[in-house]
Amino acid sequence: MFITQVMKQLLQTIIFVSTLFSLTACQEAVQLDDGPDDVLAFESIALGHQGSVRDTIEVILRSEAELLEALQKVTPLAEVPEVDFQQYMVGMIAVPTESGGYIVEVKSVEQTGDEITVNYVLNVPAQDCITVQALSLPHQIVQIRRSEGNATFVRERERYLCGM
Repeated sequence: MFITQVMKQLLQTIIFVSTLFSLTACQEAVQLDDGPDDVLAFESIALGHQGSVRDTIEVILRSEAELLEALQKVTPLAEVPEVDFQQYMVGMIAVPTESGGYIVEVKSVEQTGDEITVNYVLNVPAQDCITVQALSLPHQIVQIRRSEGNATFVRERERYLCGM
């Protein structure tokens, strides 16, 4: 009988200690989120493949004057719509290439602290694609919800097949 009481008390102590241990383990602060503070909404407002520069352009424009100056370097396929610079800023990416078939595509715009990151893909035609063999300047212009901070552009290259 005495052994049964001792075993019961020992079992209760083990349960109490394990419960106490599990509760204190839950109180540890775990930081799992290394992602951006904010994802900025954006919309494509112009595309094109021609321009007058042979250098890569990766810029954030925060005024009408800056946009008009930048538009002197590229030739969009259609007229660029008016932008409300009180609410938006403009991102312009242009990448010179040795042939046609390349496409610039913005994937996301994120902000972490005072750093804005524009992630984009340069789509590259595969060997099976028929392309124009001439200098090209594929570009995309996007309207982004206005935010302050320094901009960094991150480019990925993806090859696409034409299936010919």
